[in-house]
Formats: sequence, structure tokens, C-alpha cells
Amino acid sequence: MKADENEIMQIQRIGILGAGRAGTALARVAALCGIDVNIASTRTPQMMKYHLAQYAPQARAVSAEEIASGVDAVVLMVPQEELDDVDAESFGQSILIDATNRWQEEPLPQWFEEGLASGLSSSEVIALRFSPARVVKAFNHISHWDLDADRTARTSGQRALAVASDDSAAAELVAELTKRLGFRPLVLRSLKAGRILEPGGPVFNEVLGYEELERLTRT
Repeated sequence: MKADENEIMQIQRIGILGAGRAGTALARVAALCGIDVNIASTRTPQMMKYHLAQYAPQARAVSAEEIASGVDAVVLMVPQEELDDVDAESFGQSILIDATNRWQEEPLPQWFEEGLASGLSSSEVIALRFSPARVVKAFNHISHWDLDADRTARTSGQRALAVASDDSAAAELVAELTKRLGFRPLVLRSLKAGRILEPGGPVFNEVLGYEELERLTRT
């Protein structure tokens, strides 16, 4: 993994941890945009063979232990209640794109609950858990249906997506990736500011242009 932002001019290969609807949707749209995709889940690569043949045929199955190897960024796309199953040292100093959400009212890991109770945003809790990874919050406030929609429609409609991080260089790289996928990125300058992107917030799963997204994230 290239941890120094000066070595990465553009994100060319991503690893996706999570091969559910959101993970495979991102894998499909990324592949269509010329981005190489590795994908992992709790199943072995061999067990994922037929699943990926149907839902993400251009993605390469790897083990969860390998997900940060040879990629420019890792996208975390597992439900928050399952984060105890993710090795806290999995990502090293990788750019880690936090696209996680809680699935309804499923119980969260104790460390996650304690972090939220202390006043942290969900991505700040993840940044503490997976330090020294460079955490960027992105792709969590869009449904897998909209993520996988026709790229021409996304581009012509100029749908905006927010990117939030305490690491400005990592945020800019993820913003550029978001743009390549057909969206207009809005960069929020801290993980704390990314709280507004969480479920229940005014922008979650809403189809918004740049100006409207910017206005809502300022409130």
C-alpha cells in the first residue's frame, strides 16, 4: 500500500471489504470507470467465485487479510454491528474509506457504543479503532441502487456526494475518485463534520445537487 500521498496521484485500484449489495454495486461501477477492484468478505475467495460471477464479474476475490495489499485505498462496506469481525490491524496506514452504517437497531460492538457515547462521530470511532489508517468518510449516504445507477444520468444530474476526513490529502484523493465515478464531490474538512452524513441526518439517502448539499452540511 502506498501510504505517502505524494506517491499516489490518483486512486487506480481499490479493495472493498464487504461483498453484499453495497460492496458489489461499488465494484461494478468502479470497474466500469476503469478502476481495478479487489473484494473480500467473510467467505474465502473460492467460496465467492460464483457470487462475484453474478454480481461483480470484473472484481478479483481476495482474502480479508489481503484486502489492503497492492491497492491505493480500501473501502470498508460491512455493517457497523459486524466490525468486531474485522482485524483492527488489517489496514496499516492505508487510506480507509468508511462507508459503513448501522443496520436498523442491531447491537453495536462495545467499543463502538463507548465511542459514540463519548460524543464522537461514527467515523471518528472507526479512525481510533483502525489507527494508523487514514480514514475518509464517503459513500455511506447513498443507497446501493443510486450508486449503481446509470453513470450518464449521475453526471448530467450532477448529484453531489460528501467526503469527510481529518486528512486533507486523503480526502482530496477520495474526492477525485468520487468524481471519476460520476458524482460531484463536496469535501468536509473533518470526520466530526461528517456526522451529518449518518443515518437520520438531513442528507442521508437524499438525491442532492452540490449547492443543496453544501447548504445542508453548513447547518
